[in-house]
Amino acid sequence: MSKISHVELYVSDYAKSVRFYDKVLGAVGWKRLVCRTDHTTFCDGESKIVICPVDDKFKGDGYHRKRVGLNHLAFYASSKEEVDHLYKNVLLPQNIPCLYEQKPTGEDDYYAIFFEDPDRIKIEVVFAPGYCKPEHYTNQFEDDFDPYA
Repeated sequence: MSKISHVELYVSDYAKSVRFYDKVLGAVGWKRLVCRTDHTTFCDGESKIVICPVDDKFKGDGYHRKRVGLNHLAFYASSKEEVDHLYKNVLLPQNIPCLYEQKPTGEDDYYAIFFEDPDRIKIEVVFAPGYCKPEHYTNQFEDDFDPYA
């Protein structure tokens, strides 16, 4: 068995980020389990996202997904309708701008929406029923790099 246990994020505006993740994660079935001054935990029943306030001494550089480290978080949606619901009922009313196409895009085998959290960490919510299966188109690209060469 190989599953992700948890991902921990340090955020610059703790209250704002907890409110953001309450709305976004709640819309795709996650529940807030704990909300303390030092961390807040969300869970989908299998994995956790932990939000923590960053110490002032580490706020200076900020976050950028193109630097070394986390590029984005992607959450499964159970259907295309769930992706659309998040867009129409959470992102639009909260004026959370979408990246790229400004709305959900894709096909039946990969349908997603992209946006950023308050620290500009990119979030993807995706309906991709066969994503981890070897025959899924995203797993059919020809290798072009040998890390042992």
